[in-house]
Amino acid sequence: MPCWLHPGFIACILLLFGAVPACAPPVPSGGFQGPDPASRIYAAVQVASDYGRTQVPPDRATLKNLIEMLLSSDPTERLIASDTLKLVTGVDLGYDPSAPPVERVAKVQRWKAWLEETPPLIDPGGGA
Repeated sequence: MPCWLHPGFIACILLLFGAVPACAPPVPSGGFQGPDPASRIYAAVQVASDYGRTQVPPDRATLKNLIEMLLSSDPTERLIASDTLKLVTGVDLGYDPSAPPVERVAKVQRWKAWLEETPPLIDPGGGA
């Protein structure tokens, strides 16, 4: 009997190819309001991707969500949010995602003040 017809070989192939898709994590859902960091990170990466493709800045609500992510206890979430904010606004307020919490909170306050003082980055009529 050829080796590829051996029941053990077939079972091994089925297990290998059947188990691989099941091992992949699901695409996080929930966006910025998701209960887990992965959902929020995925949302922030999507914002950066959309901006990279269209060069259209996100709306103020999205910027507020990114700023809130800077307060996360998850270091990856803070890093992605910080990099996304710099990318889509062209502004760097010196936020360091690995700084002590007191320093991070002070920089988040600067981001919040910047957002309040800055007119919308995009004209609601459709032009930038």
